[in-house]
Amino acid sequence: MITETISKYSYINKSIPRIDSIDKVAGSLLYLTDLKLENALYAYTFRSKVAHGKINAIYTEDAEKVNGVKAVLTYKDIPAMNGYGAIVPEIPVLAYDKVRYYGEPLALVAAETQEAALEALNRIKVDITPLPVVRSIDEALDENAPKIHEKGNIARHTVVRKGDVEKARSSAYIVLERIYETPMQKHMFLEPEGGVAFVDEEGVINVLAGGQTPYRDRIQISRVLGIPPEKIRVKNTPTGGAFGGKDDITVQIHLALLAYKTKRPVKLVWSREESGIAGFHRTASKIKLRTSVDRNGYLLSNEATIYLDSGAYQSFGPTILDVSIETINGPYRIPNYVIDANLVYTNNGIASAFRGFGAPESNFAIESMMNELADELKLDPIDLRLKNILKTGEVGPFDNKIRHAEGLEEALKRAKELFYRPDPTGPFQRTGVGIAVAVKGVGFGTLPEYPTAAIEIVPEGRVNIMFSNVDYGQGINTGNAQLVAEKLQIPVSQINVLHSDTKFAPDTGGSSASRSTFNAGNALLLACEKALSELKMEAASYFMTKSDLVTYKDGYFYFKDKGVSIYELAKRLRLKGKSTRFEATLEVPRYAEAVEGTLEVPHMVYMYGVIITKVVVDELLGKIKPREVDFIADIGNVINPAIAAGQIEGGIIQGLGYSLIEELNYDKDGKPLNINYTTYVVPVISDSPLINVEFIKSYEELGPFGAKGVGEISIIPVGASVADAVTDAIGKRSYKLPLLPWRII
Repeated sequence: MITETISKYSYINKSIPRIDSIDKVAGSLLYLTDLKLENALYAYTFRSKVAHGKINAIYTEDAEKVNGVKAVLTYKDIPAMNGYGAIVPEIPVLAYDKVRYYGEPLALVAAETQEAALEALNRIKVDITPLPVVRSIDEALDENAPKIHEKGNIARHTVVRKGDVEKARSSAYIVLERIYETPMQKHMFLEPEGGVAFVDEEGVINVLAGGQTPYRDRIQISRVLGIPPEKIRVKNTPTGGAFGGKDDITVQIHLALLAYKTKRPVKLVWSREESGIAGFHRTASKIKLRTSVDRNGYLLSNEATIYLDSGAYQSFGPTILDVSIETINGPYRIPNYVIDANLVYTNNGIASAFRGFGAPESNFAIESMMNELADELKLDPIDLRLKNILKTGEVGPFDNKIRHAEGLEEALKRAKELFYRPDPTGPFQRTGVGIAVAVKGVGFGTLPEYPTAAIEIVPEGRVNIMFSNVDYGQGINTGNAQLVAEKLQIPVSQINVLHSDTKFAPDTGGSSASRSTFNAGNALLLACEKALSELKMEAASYFMTKSDLVTYKDGYFYFKDKGVSIYELAKRLRLKGKSTRFEATLEVPRYAEAVEGTLEVPHMVYMYGVIITKVVVDELLGKIKPREVDFIADIGNVINPAIAAGQIEGGIIQGLGYSLIEELNYDKDGKPLNINYTTYVVPVISDSPLINVEFIKSYEELGPFGAKGVGEISIIPVGASVADAVTDAIGKRSYKLPLLPWRII
């Protein structure tokens, strides 16, 4: 069920089909890994079979002798900086001193045929002295643990505090201490990492590869090759799924390096198993909470020790840790807290961005704690939350003024009507119902952002809109087209989207942090305003009158009973030698300074969600079957209800996998064990429960036509709600995800 309301708007609040849906359904859309370039070389990556070791030598001579091989590259062939990483550029393009995870790239091969490339790959030899493997957070923290990096196994440590937790705890009615653990989760997008690259006739290196942030990719390629960013083009569209797993560099630098060295087109696509071995994953977590309440159920204090497993390198780890810090107190009024947060190195691949970005980890802890506190207090879990949620205008835990939190209270009150235990379906079947609440900031918090977008009025009767955010399935192309259609009062059919390509689109940032609609949409609306202002002046000239006497409606400017279309005016401007492309930059609203000890906390705008999960548990087998999920979301004004509901539903399904079956495992030598769809199990359609989505009516003035964001909010509270439902069914509380049968019976 998708709730829709009657709208005053013409083109938003409407569930129009995605503008790319026909090509996708027909199978005619070519993804970047489908591209075949004439005279292209086949490229492969030689990877370490050791998870931790010292590199003594890499021997490529025999590989270079294979007929048809055009390049065998190692770290010695990197022109400039041998490092990348979204936050800290510490990830080697090609390893040179140590290997720190199984599958780390050591060499690249490009050849005329696949057979020659694979033969060369088999002829590369390495001399590596194995070192002890660090496989978990606990092992990394051991004082005798081998150092993965010279500075030690703590990549980042920070403490954030407010009030007096000791005093608050000493006066508490109930104090609970618990440890919560969540797993590494793979993204498992349908299109693996891959793409093509070539050098064009102007000497520009073109990299066409699945990604999420083309301009940041371009900068990182530039640093490695030592050439200006303007000599590099990055195109990230179309991308067949990402969920954060393509937000940092995957194949882009390797493709650019090979094209740069060989001056030939190159194609590099990872196999599914290679993606499983070398691709990014979600941080595993271990979180210790000590939380206190008074006799009436009001929260007094929260003491959190957070450990996130970043794997061998940091990637987005520092900012993932920030989101965990920001969400560990939930959307609650907690006057006293201390948060000891740690980002930990292990030899478990590389953890990076994943939908929710540190919030699902913290949410499982704080929402599980809230549910257990409600049991201890003998309070309804919804009533406990209603007592403690922050209200609009209050000062939040990080001294931020809370905006538009009415939706959360409304969502909780609606949840009361849906919070009931379903009837059993057969023998040995126990049923339960669980609840959790989610909060997630939109965007990059206090980090400055200046997204730029553009529109072009084309005289032939269309409007090109240009932004760099990547639509990898979430529907932002359609949503942004609807926003521009609403602003210009023209049909969506007249909008043409040019995005995710540094050749055409300005730098609007990337697709992450639930901010694509907020940033690109706002910037596009500003560009529309510039266009309308310029066109109005031209209309005044056309009518030979003053501009303040000219009106606008439905794509036409009017003076008295005469009208002229925006396309006719664009033609006039071009005949005068003027541009009909209008560009605008948004200064994203933010707090000026981050809370001490953080990089980007707090945010100014937050999404909220409440989830009710109903499950059936088989007492004999310990198998958990979700039966029904209700999700009530406050995401601001909903641009396209069907697309937004699809995002909510997708996040819930992904969250159910995280809660019940998904867990990336490594053996004692640091080798990943489940690396494809056979061994790494994800939910399929038969696992999906009935999902009901409702949107709270709300409006965020800072967003485009009142919108916030939607991409991440629904995955965040799934784990805690499922665990609570299982507790309700069998009477045993779980503190570790996924809830595998042997963990609950």
